[in-house]
Amino acid sequence: QEEAGVHRQTLADGTLGAVSLTVLEVTVAPGSRIPMHIHPGHEECIVILEGALEWQLGDDKGTVAAGSTIIAPKGVKHTLVNATHSPARLMAIFPTTSMQRTLAEP
Repeated sequence: QEEAGVHRQTLADGTLGAVSLTVLEVTVAPGSRIPMHIHPGHEECIVILEGALEWQLGDDKGTVAAGSTIIAPKGVKHTLVNATHSPARLMAIFPTTSMQRTLAEP
């Protein structure tokens, strides 16, 4: 489920020797977004490494910058949007090697 302007690099998962962990480095280009989605079977920890992103988690909204962390609980819809003119980079951490993502309506 790749989106235009969103690049994912797998840093850890079952194919790389992890037993219960998936770690992705994600770059979101200016004007791009990670669509609204849920993780039906696990939570997600999102660590902003570079840049700034607008976020929505459930009905809450805000902006995060490098150094911030977002926890998306299991089954809670969330999205990230890069409304800036610079790329944003984040690390997405999942407590499973069977990461699941289901697109959700905003």
